[in-house]
Amino acid sequence: MSTLSTKSAATLAITAPQDELAQRLEKLETRINAINVNNIARVASCRLRSAFDQLHVLHSLKTGRPIENYPTSPKEIAKLSDTLVDAMLLALEAEGTGTKEQKMERLRMQMGLTPKPV
Repeated sequence: MSTLSTKSAATLAITAPQDELAQRLEKLETRINAINVNNIARVASCRLRSAFDQLHVLHSLKTGRPIENYPTSPKEIAKLSDTLVDAMLLALEAEGTGTKEQKMERLRMQMGLTPKPV
C-alpha cells in the first residue's frame, strides 16, 4: 500500500467519526432548542383564560419544526382525530398508549393545559 493511500485511509477513518459526531451534536442541538421553545410555549399556554384563546405551538423534538396540524385553541383539541393525537405525542416523544381520553389528557398536559377542561 502506498503512503498516499495509507494517508487517505487514515483521513477517512478520522473524518467518518467526526462527521458522525457532528450529526449527533446537530440532533442534540435541535432537540435542546425544541425543548426550550416548548417550555416557553407551555408557560404561555398555561395562562390562557378561555377555551378560545390562541395556543402557543409546540415543536417536534426530532425536527425542531412546529408540529403540523396543531390546534389553534384549547377548544379545538377535542376535535383532533386519534391519528393526529398519536402523531403529536410522537413528535413530543410522550407516551402514546392508553385510551383516546388518556392520550388527550396527556396531550393537554404536554401543551401546558390542565388535563381535563373545566
